[in-house]
Amino acid sequence: MTTATREPEAQTELAVRGMTCASCVAHVSRALKKVPGVDEAFVNLATERATVTHDARVDDSALIAAIEGAGYGASVVADASSDEDARRRDAEIGRRRALLVLGVLLFIPTLILGMFVPQFTGKDWVMFALTLPVWLVVGWHFHRGALAAARHGTSNMDTLVSLGATAAFGYSVYATLVGAPTYYETASGIVTLIFIGKYLESAAKGKSNRAIRALLDLRPPMARLRQPDGVIVQVPVERLRIGDEVVVAAGDRIPVDGVVVTGQSAIDASMLTGEPIPVEVAPGDAVSQGTLNGDGTLVVRANAVGSGTTLAKIVETVRHAQGSTPRIQRLADQVAGVFVPAILTIALAAFLGWHFSGAPWVQALVIAVAVVVVACPCALGLATPMAVMVGVGIGARRGLLFKDADALERLGTIDTLVFDKTGTLTAGKPKVLDVRTLPGVASDEVVALAAAVERGSSHPLAAAIVRDAEARGLQLAAATDTLVERGRGIKARVDGTAVLVGNAAFLKDAGIAVEGLLSLDEHASHVFVARGGALLGALELGDALRPDAAQTVRRLHEQHLTLHIVSGDAEGATEQIARLAGIEHWHAHAQPQDKATVVESLKREGKHVAFVGDGINDAPALAVADVGLAMGGGTDVALETAPIAIISNDPAAVADGVSLSRATTRTIRQNLLWAIAYNAVLVPLAVAGIVYPIFAAAAMGASSLFVVGNSLLLQRRVN
Repeated sequence: MTTATREPEAQTELAVRGMTCASCVAHVSRALKKVPGVDEAFVNLATERATVTHDARVDDSALIAAIEGAGYGASVVADASSDEDARRRDAEIGRRRALLVLGVLLFIPTLILGMFVPQFTGKDWVMFALTLPVWLVVGWHFHRGALAAARHGTSNMDTLVSLGATAAFGYSVYATLVGAPTYYETASGIVTLIFIGKYLESAAKGKSNRAIRALLDLRPPMARLRQPDGVIVQVPVERLRIGDEVVVAAGDRIPVDGVVVTGQSAIDASMLTGEPIPVEVAPGDAVSQGTLNGDGTLVVRANAVGSGTTLAKIVETVRHAQGSTPRIQRLADQVAGVFVPAILTIALAAFLGWHFSGAPWVQALVIAVAVVVVACPCALGLATPMAVMVGVGIGARRGLLFKDADALERLGTIDTLVFDKTGTLTAGKPKVLDVRTLPGVASDEVVALAAAVERGSSHPLAAAIVRDAEARGLQLAAATDTLVERGRGIKARVDGTAVLVGNAAFLKDAGIAVEGLLSLDEHASHVFVARGGALLGALELGDALRPDAAQTVRRLHEQHLTLHIVSGDAEGATEQIARLAGIEHWHAHAQPQDKATVVESLKREGKHVAFVGDGINDAPALAVADVGLAMGGGTDVALETAPIAIISNDPAAVADGVSLSRATTRTIRQNLLWAIAYNAVLVPLAVAGIVYPIFAAAAMGASSLFVVGNSLLLQRRVN
């Protein structure tokens, strides 16, 4: 017996053209899901993207054909990190601005003539001449979409607008010919007022993508390529290949991910990581695209270019998250699929009901037009994606990368947060915490001797001692006759005198007592220093708490979260960090799987748990947590391990993320409530004949703008 083997999964991202409302999203999604081999299709109105998961046998052309068959345009997004969207959106906004000016200039005199000027000979023909370009040229945006939908047996927001405007305009032409009252101002108003809303909506979408634009602006358009013969030429950054060597002048942005070949400088990476202090680089050090070179000229060999750079992956992650759909949107999507047909049915019923109840057919038609125009599927379609787009963009600017909208939504639901100790709340590397000396001995003297001896060692504790000496501005003497005993200490001569630097056993074996130093912290590592056979003092080293860790913990407590620390460190060191940070629960001697066990036990208690780790040895815990946050500085591991990456490497971003998630979820609920309540109230009012078509058009445009504006207010709500 043989079993069918499943083809490996692939994912394709498509740019979709022509979507205007939630019904369009539903049509495109259904069309894609009907393609054999497609498992899932997420379509986003705000970003105008479709992300399709399918087996590897499905060709891109089949997906494009499915979308075109539904009445829309589509193309494959070759490079999700490019600024193609920004250029396309800017061009579209410019085109709509020109149409908007035309519409407004013609609508205003039409409105004045129709509502304030008494009847005169030829008035109706003047209004016809003013309205025709608005209905035909400005309104073609809606007519084209309605015709495309009709050809494929569907309907959308364009259907509602086109039908409403055409009914008002068509009747007005008839009325002009027979000498009856006209509704030209209604036809012009429907098109112009709704078009104003669509224009402002497009402009707001552009503003909401400022995070992506800011990231893309970090990538320099040109690079100085050093050719094999040594000649340097200016080339577009898209032409660079792995292995190419580029010259980066002082003050320029680095065009590739690579390794420094020659030169020394300080790199400002704050725009990517949030770290304000420039990082010194020299030959052999890695650098990232988009970071700013300091005052030295560098030659960098490219290890990653184009979509393979860290910057490009960050842009792609942000864009993917903005285009994904959280669970809260699922019900709205189901409603949107039947919204437009339901509105058309209600409008027809209103027309027939009023007409057969004795109202003139013109009055019944006006009421039906009002029903069609006042209904707003746009608000329903934009309620979630606009809020998600803004929320993900805010997160990116604050050093938080959400891989999808579900991660953004889930983070706000947690009640328990578990930190891995090292590299999250602590600096992740040893530091001199204190210097203990015997009477009459200066601490700088002890540090200077220890650093002079340790300067040639690659041990992490030695590096910490040298860094402390440099921070103190100490001049270090040369050490000679150096002898290293691995795991114990170093013997050397400084200024002709024997110096020993090492642990207690190392000095005791040399006949030097270390008991004279009192009150040594049992949680720290100790390096003793002796000169000429006499003990001078000891340095206490440990993994220090980050300066802002305690403040972050206070913010998290204010957000009503229960906090835990897990660490592979000893109990004393773990407990001390927990106490200093203000965290009530701690778990020591934890191996990678033990950390996952802690998370699982908390989940069995009914807790909603987030785990914060470094994204490497914490992978099991990140995987089993309800939400995983990887402190990875934007590395590949951080981006791939957890649904949220903290590229700023700042624990304060965790509190920012919780606040952002809760604010975004509140905004989504407000938007959905508004969209549902708006239609639930105004559609019946239109059926009752209370809402006049021209006011219905204004209300429809205002409804979409409310959702967009409320989403943009997220920036203030999380400050």
